[in-house]
Amino acid sequence: MSRSVSNAIILACVLFGCVYMAISGSPPAQDERSRYEGECVFCWVDGSEPDMPVWSPVSGGFIHQADDTREQVVISETFSVRRGEIRIFTDTIIWMRPSQRGDIEIYGTLILENCLLLWDQSEHQQTRLRIKNGGTLRVTDCYSFSSNQYWVNWEFESGSSIRFDRFVGDPWTSIWGSVEYESSNYSTVKMTLQNTTRGSSVLISNAHHLWFEIFPPLYRSVEISFTARRQWSDWIVADMWPDTLVQVEDSYIYERDISLSRGNHVTVRDTTDGFSMGWAIYKNSRGFVECELVGLGTPGSDSGTYYANKTWELPGIDSSLTLINSTLERTWPTTWGYVHLIVRDSDLADPRVWGGPAIYEIYDSTVDHAAAYSGGRMYLENCHIGYDIEVKDADSIVYGYNLRSRDSGKDFAVIEVEGGQYILLESAGPPWE
Repeated sequence: MSRSVSNAIILACVLFGCVYMAISGSPPAQDERSRYEGECVFCWVDGSEPDMPVWSPVSGGFIHQADDTREQVVISETFSVRRGEIRIFTDTIIWMRPSQRGDIEIYGTLILENCLLLWDQSEHQQTRLRIKNGGTLRVTDCYSFSSNQYWVNWEFESGSSIRFDRFVGDPWTSIWGSVEYESSNYSTVKMTLQNTTRGSSVLISNAHHLWFEIFPPLYRSVEISFTARRQWSDWIVADMWPDTLVQVEDSYIYERDISLSRGNHVTVRDTTDGFSMGWAIYKNSRGFVECELVGLGTPGSDSGTYYANKTWELPGIDSSLTLINSTLERTWPTTWGYVHLIVRDSDLADPRVWGGPAIYEIYDSTVDHAAAYSGGRMYLENCHIGYDIEVKDADSIVYGYNLRSRDSGKDFAVIEVEGGQYILLESAGPPWE
């Protein structure tokens, strides 16, 4: 999923859509559902309730109201909850201010009640809230937002237990392995179900905003017709992961994506209202594999491209995507390991090199956010950049030639962290040719 901008919440409204709902009080009556529907997920978060945050044009994110009298505390990446320990925050404004990259790890129980969590990071996904094996997270009557432009991620590892009740926020969450997950009373659900999911119970009722990214298990062939989006409905994702139930009741289905990994052969049928997809392309053993994808959507056309019958194949990782009577919108191929990936003429959300020695080339495409980490290398040519280019870690390099901003009114940002380099080239062609 989950996606970087110079203004993260504005991007959330552009990509995630916006819906009106009240976090306090009783759930709305059925005839009030239209108030929830629309194209701006968090526009209603405007300080109209006493504990509700407000948008700050100065920070580019949400902050607390000036007259909010709740206690304020600051924690960093060093905060943790040990096994057997219970930490409770009630009526508290919690600032997450990391001093360096590192995760908040919960082995015991973390309970949040009537809290406002504000993530004040200095880079995308700098500090994740990570619920470990045996850990428990309980969140009731809370908001959680980034206070600036940087993305926030929460990870629910195998053996964890998660419960949300009247929660509203922008963190992108992920399930790994066996997780007990429950969300109710008009909470926000933005979640990746990883290909390692197994033995999980995912029960969601009355979500005001539901966005799933689905990774089928490795070496699994799948045929799927997505349930219609932008409507309230039930949805059961059946027979996807071993011993796993994913059950959605009476929730607003905003988006539903699918992502491919090794050995996946996925066919999407009869999804004319559109979907988006990722593609995890990797090889962990020595010896580079060559992969190329062309025409994943149409550059600059975020509303999508209709395909009556179209297949993309990556024999190097035994993977393919087929669309039949379906519309493809945004895509985000990512790579790591011993892979040389080329993407051409596509509409990309956040293509990334997760780690070297992978090489990633992108030509003649639109790109919201491009990134290289852990020694990865990327080359961008004749591309329009929506928001930023991010380069982390020593030996990570992004090369650019003839790059322009998608927004003619402003430049895209460049984020260089811990030795990562962005190099603007004066002539076309990747430097490794």
